[in-house]
This record gives sequence, C-alpha cells and structure tokens, in this order.
Amino acid sequence: MKRLMSGMRLFFLGMLVALIAGCGRQEPLVVYAGKGLQRPLEEIKQVYEKRSGIGLNVIYAGSDTLLSTLKTTGKGDVFIPGSSSYLTEAGSLITSDQFVAMHTPVFAVHGDKLKTYADLLKLGVRIAVGNKDMAAIGRLSDAVLKEAPAELNFSRNIVVSASTVNELLKLVAAGEVDAALLWGDMLQWEDAKGLTAIALPPEFHQVKEIRVATLSSSLAPRDARDFADFVASEGRAVFEKHGFGRK
Repeated sequence: MKRLMSGMRLFFLGMLVALIAGCGRQEPLVVYAGKGLQRPLEEIKQVYEKRSGIGLNVIYAGSDTLLSTLKTTGKGDVFIPGSSSYLTEAGSLITSDQFVAMHTPVFAVHGDKLKTYADLLKLGVRIAVGNKDMAAIGRLSDAVLKEAPAELNFSRNIVVSASTVNELLKLVAAGEVDAALLWGDMLQWEDAKGLTAIALPPEFHQVKEIRVATLSSSLAPRDARDFADFVASEGRAVFEKHGFGRK
C-alpha cells in the first residue's frame, strides 16, 4: 500500500511539473529588438507565431535603451539589436548568437539640392543624427565623426539628435532637416517616399552586422533558440526583402 501511495505521489508530482512547464511554454517569448528592425521582424513574427504556436512579445526601442533594460531587469528571451557590438557589451547575458543581415548607413536627403557628400558639408545644411547613448545609429554617427578628418566632418551642421532611427526618418521626410544619417533599408519605407540617399565616404567603413541572440535569462531556452534559428534562417530572406544587405 505504501509503495502504491508513493508511486501515486510521484505520478501526480510528475503531472504537476509537466503542467507547470506546459504553462510556462504558453507565455509569450520576450524579444528585445532595435527600432529600425520593426518592419521585417513584424512580418517574421506573424509567420513564426502561426507556424509554431509560440507567442512573441516584441519590444522595440533604441539598442542602448534595450541593453540597459536587460541589464537592469535580468529578464527576456531574445535580443536583436541594430549592431552586434551590443551583444559584446551584454557579456554573460548572451548564450548564443547568429548572423541575420547587414545594416548599411546612408544620409537620407530631402529635396534635390543635396546630391553629394560634399554638399552636406556646406554652411547652413541642417543634419539630424541619432543620440549615441540611445540608438545604434547614434553610436555609428559618433564613430564617423571621430574618424572624419576636418575636411569631411559634418558636425557643425548637426541641429538635432534623435533617440531612435525612426525619429530621424520623420524629421527628414517632414523637411524639418535637410539630411539625416540613418539605415539605407529605410529608404524603401512608404514614409521615405521622395527621399534620396547619399553614401558615406568608403573610408569610414561603418557597415554593421545584425545578429539574433538568445539570453541566459530565458525561462524557455528551447523556444528562444527555436525562434532565433528561424530568424537566422528563413528570416534572412525577409530582411533582404526589406532592403537589408547580406554578407
């Protein structure tokens, strides 16, 4: 009788553990993603949720803001910043990461008066850049300015520092500035209609990698890895469709 009761306890304990684990899997994965990645990731999200049955709660913000949130809360499953440099800074928070796409910066310009990089350096041109303490594009802007020799430095024409790359697009599209340093893929957006691109001088070498990482804080590491694998495989084509580069 004691053996029977013991066996029943083990059986119900096993059922309880399975139930708790099952409930845990029903919770949406928390995904932190750079604001500029929203369009391809929303498309990927729809396909993945339908196929896997796993919900995704995607939080979009500047990459610096996301990294700070991760470090402060210690919560989340997947991290996809606008530049792989944030994964290095995340350190032990990252369990694995995979390549997804390339991020190429350009100047988006409003109107037809600015056609070359030299035009951006003219007195009176209004330029918007990202905040280096909030967004990946801001860090990139800061790096470009530090590398640029005096004859190529556009810092005197900066009039706005925005917290996200999406704000930069709105500023230049509305004509509030003449040019904004943002990601080239954004010029495919409907919001960018009428804007043209000016490339950075090749010596700046500021093309960035986008990588998807799983987090050590994940309560559903298998599901987190499954989603990361999906982004790094089938998701690449979606990123390319939205104007992101490949290796």
